[in-house]
Amino acid sequence: MLKYFRKNDPHRIIALVLLLIATRATYFCYGVSIFDGVENHTLHFGPLYNLVSHIPGINEPSILGIFIAALLVLFNAVFLNTLFIRNASFQESSYIPAVIYIVLMSASPDFYVLSPVLLGNIFILISLSYLFNHLRFRGSEENILSTGFSLGLACLCYPPYFWIYLFLLIIYLLYSQAILHRYFLMTWGLMLPILLTWLLFFLLDQGQLFLKNFLLQTLTVQGLTTIPNNALKFLLPATVPGVIAFIQQFLDGNMTNHQILIKNCMRWIAVFGILIFVVFGRENMGTLSLLICAISYFTTSFLISVRKKSLGEIVLLIMLLSAIATSLSLY
Repeated sequence: MLKYFRKNDPHRIIALVLLLIATRATYFCYGVSIFDGVENHTLHFGPLYNLVSHIPGINEPSILGIFIAALLVLFNAVFLNTLFIRNASFQESSYIPAVIYIVLMSASPDFYVLSPVLLGNIFILISLSYLFNHLRFRGSEENILSTGFSLGLACLCYPPYFWIYLFLLIIYLLYSQAILHRYFLMTWGLMLPILLTWLLFFLLDQGQLFLKNFLLQTLTVQGLTTIPNNALKFLLPATVPGVIAFIQQFLDGNMTNHQILIKNCMRWIAVFGILIFVVFGRENMGTLSLLICAISYFTTSFLISVRKKSLGEIVLLIMLLSAIATSLSLY
């Protein structure tokens, strides 16, 4: 299967769709009711997610809700994959990052329904695309403004994503040589969609309520106290290749300067992904979505660099079986 996805061919998207269908069908064919086990239990959700969730059936464990969530997973996978290809992040262009992302996003029923994290991830990836573009081409001020604006939209879906602002500051400070006023520009881009949303609530005489809820959800900890149903123990085989590649990537080897920058960005994404899961995750596996983006990068790096191609096939198969086992073990 790995050999099939090693080519940069848009037709591989059809195979990604089939993989999505297969993983979810396996879960429901196992004997679990479509209304059992699959739910959205998070204390954090923003007004943009609220607006989308008012569409009848989209925020429920129904056929429509699961279908929309699968479409978002597919979109995120393809967008993330395209992002890596455009930035020549690896020595070869392939659809391996997309297949890794979909495999890991099949590891829990929490990924099977629409959630604030899943919806917010779209805008996080868009923000990353502007960030990578700036690092590569020293983009314009509009580029930096768009980086912040996209993050602001992500915050309106999932308020704890506000802390990704620190990630952007770190990247720009360490790797971009951006002048001071551009940091204010990025901050303005972040605050603009939030201020526009507040203005709308203000006109409805609910401006104070919006600010209170947004600040409360940004600061309220929904911390991880125990490993949710021991699910991460099943994910261990899936994350080992990524951890190995994470360690190996400290040796830059023959990587270009831009590839090194991408690698450093994904390291920071991994750090913030872990923090968001630990601080805001509770028992909801859906908060692993950001971390999965980083794992997809490092696992792809491992699979591309491994000399024995059969070993790569075995690793991918173990990851797929591990994801399915994790999903089925939760309920």
